[in-house]
Amino acid sequence: MSRPLLPLKAGAIAFTLLWTAWMLWWSGSFSSANLIILMLCGAAVGYFWYRAMRWQFERMGMLTRKDDSSS
Repeated sequence: MSRPLLPLKAGAIAFTLLWTAWMLWWSGSFSSANLIILMLCGAAVGYFWYRAMRWQFERMGMLTRKDDSSS
């Protein structure tokens, strides 16, 4: 069974973690409020990055479309 979205999901998680860590380092503030806000923003950024990359890969033909039932 092939899982073509697994590398994309792993990449989105890595992107989320790196983006959040970078924003924490860049802000210089490690208060709990800043940490919570940046974690929520990081989750949103990672989700939108995943959706954008999935759309792009489907558009390029690297992934099958959701409505493609050729199996």
